[in-house]
Amino acid sequence: MVTVSVNLKLLKSLRELHCLSISDVASKLGFKTPTGFWLVETGKRNMSISILYQLSLLYKTPVENLLIVKEEEDQKHSG
Repeated sequence: MVTVSVNLKLLKSLRELHCLSISDVASKLGFKTPTGFWLVETGKRNMSISILYQLSLLYKTPVENLLIVKEEEDQKHSG
């Protein structure tokens, strides 16, 4: 089984590395308020693939770098 999630810590680090505020990114991505993006960046709201893609362009990194992929073995118990 594979689980995929967004690397929220990396997103925040990249934003700070690019000297961008929450408001800056929110504006660039078309959010009505900075709070809308803050909710996404902190994981309190789900991130759409479109937003993830736009962030990858903004931070000049492949989408794959923004993801955490974990592969887990299926544990089947025979009874």
